[in-house]
Amino acid sequence: MSRAKEKGATEDYRALDVRELHRAGVLVPGWSGGWHWTRRVEVVASINIQAESKHRLRLRYRETTRGQAEAKDYPLAVTWTPCHLGGVRPWFLCPCCGRRVAKLYGGAVFVCRHCRRLNYASQQANKRDRASDHSWKLRRALACNEGFLFTPAEFIPKPKGMHWRTFRRKIAQLKRVDA
Repeated sequence: MSRAKEKGATEDYRALDVRELHRAGVLVPGWSGGWHWTRRVEVVASINIQAESKHRLRLRYRETTRGQAEAKDYPLAVTWTPCHLGGVRPWFLCPCCGRRVAKLYGGAVFVCRHCRRLNYASQQANKRDRASDHSWKLRRALACNEGFLFTPAEFIPKPKGMHWRTFRRKIAQLKRVDA
């Protein structure tokens, strides 16, 4: 029997990723618009973002707690670091601790995973679950959609385009994990 989760997982919260915002062109000064999260094509949450300058965003949204809706409106700092081969990379500065992070997690206020005391779901998995997850990851890489009870590693055909050396290495890893 596994023990109960001690912390929440990042997968349980809505994340605001500065890299996605940068790719979408949101971090351009003067940009204003909506950002939304979807689940199976349906919009489940949205937020209004305004880029006041290159180093500052303003977030506006409504947060509902126990049936009480509350309007949120606060600035969010963005910092930029140079990349080795040119260009710059954006980062959020956590409003709570000031840490430079790529993702902020929602709640009453968007803060980093350390301030919200979150970890990743893989950090909470027990040994049996980790082995099973690793097995499924290797099987997906080998284009096999069946578990080890239905298709042993010896019977998985080599996917088209995969080098034989890579295939043999992944099969050997899969045999070790499945054992």
